[in-house]
Amino acid sequence: MPVKSYTLSKSRYTRGLKCHKSLWLYTHKSELLDDEDTGTTARFNEGHRVGELAQELFPGGVMILEDKLDFDKQIRQTAEAMKTAKVIYEATFCHDGVLVMADIMRKGRNGWELYEVKGSGSQKDVYRHDIAVQYYVISGSGVKISKACLVHLNCDYVRKGAIDVKELFTTVNVTADAKEKQAEVKKEIARQKKMLADNDKEPKIDIGPHCSKPYDCDFEGHCWKHIPDNSVFDLAGNGVKKFDLYRKGIVHLKDIPLEMVKGQQKSQLEAFLGKKTIVKTPELKEFLDSLWYPLCFLDFETFMCAIPPYDELKPFQQVPFQYSLHMMKRAGGKLYHREFLAQPNVDPRKELIDSLLDDIPEDACILAYNKSFELGRLKELAEHFPKKKKRIQKIIDATIDLISPFKMRHLYSWKQQGSHSIKAVLPAFVKGMSYEGMEIGDGGAAMEAYHEMCAIADGPKALSKKRKDLLEYCCQDTLAMVKLLEVIQGKTA
Repeated sequence: MPVKSYTLSKSRYTRGLKCHKSLWLYTHKSELLDDEDTGTTARFNEGHRVGELAQELFPGGVMILEDKLDFDKQIRQTAEAMKTAKVIYEATFCHDGVLVMADIMRKGRNGWELYEVKGSGSQKDVYRHDIAVQYYVISGSGVKISKACLVHLNCDYVRKGAIDVKELFTTVNVTADAKEKQAEVKKEIARQKKMLADNDKEPKIDIGPHCSKPYDCDFEGHCWKHIPDNSVFDLAGNGVKKFDLYRKGIVHLKDIPLEMVKGQQKSQLEAFLGKKTIVKTPELKEFLDSLWYPLCFLDFETFMCAIPPYDELKPFQQVPFQYSLHMMKRAGGKLYHREFLAQPNVDPRKELIDSLLDDIPEDACILAYNKSFELGRLKELAEHFPKKKKRIQKIIDATIDLISPFKMRHLYSWKQQGSHSIKAVLPAFVKGMSYEGMEIGDGGAAMEAYHEMCAIADGPKALSKKRKDLLEYCCQDTLAMVKLLEVIQGKTA
């Protein structure tokens, strides 16, 4: 079969397993795809780097160079390489209208071994389906597969010196599972090809939990366009199930009967219906009474990498590279600001913690928003710098969570739409202050900006712009905390 007639690939097949409608749209209406964000691009690039590094598990292999204009050529190159090579990277096969490229194939005593590499720290069902369809296509092409394996990152690995690829990766034999899935793979391929054959008939599949499992669909803008603002999907918590309401024809918040909800969902709905703010003064006063001065407002920005770039790091470990610190020495006193942003391409931890310990006054009270994140990073820094552990622990013990009054609904505005994230709370209570229009608008974007800063080759001007954007964003986080504390103080005056 000429490859030009292939209908599916392994990625399209797994997309179809998630949702036939998504696969149909991807094939026939790709212009409806949501815009790809920088995070998606970065994850793809990092996955590519993980794949390249995994090749060192089986060095010296033959690389089949990708040529999207001529997959037949890749298949011929693969067939030729299999005559003499012991290891092949990106071996390409087509069978039953499905095109696959295997990350690594190694010739063993009893046949070829298949290794699928994933830049993840765990096994996922979707990976097993990925391997199963590769097994189907490669076996159907006349190649005997003696073993099929998933290769993923070992999140317990700690870098010490040069990367040890044998320790960095975990290999899981999934041959039995791949074989067991073969009959279903064949049936599913037939179903997908039949569905795709009708170019004009978009599958009638409604939105559901599958839209975000095992990953977010990239056709949300198309499939969810009928969902209004302030919908049942803005309900917070795990009380009444949102899709249960939706399937009953209840889409807008205003249409939910009050008797159907309770707890925080009920208070959210009551606030929305009355366009009101919930204020629990005694609880807010109790929160304020727990604070003392000097009072600091702390926020970290972090990066993480699948492949740990520095010693004493694990895969995907969050590494703080920046902080913002607003500070008041006494109630109603002057507001001071301190900040730190690491230079690119150096381990930032020592300079950051030294700077932070210098900036935080002795016996200060520290406020963080969702403090578990900051405390997690501080605990990791304490373990990495045992001589500073006592001082870092003092900061940990003195940290109070500013999210608590908002999370507990002691202060809640209907404008928050059920969320207690700082991005939702800030504009609900502080007029004219939000993250809209900022070059960097959330922590994920800050992480990508740092990675971009490390990769910048356009000279000091581009680097200076990226640093300016990062400093502005992180400063906004702690200034927002200052303003929200002022709101709480105002509600109890």
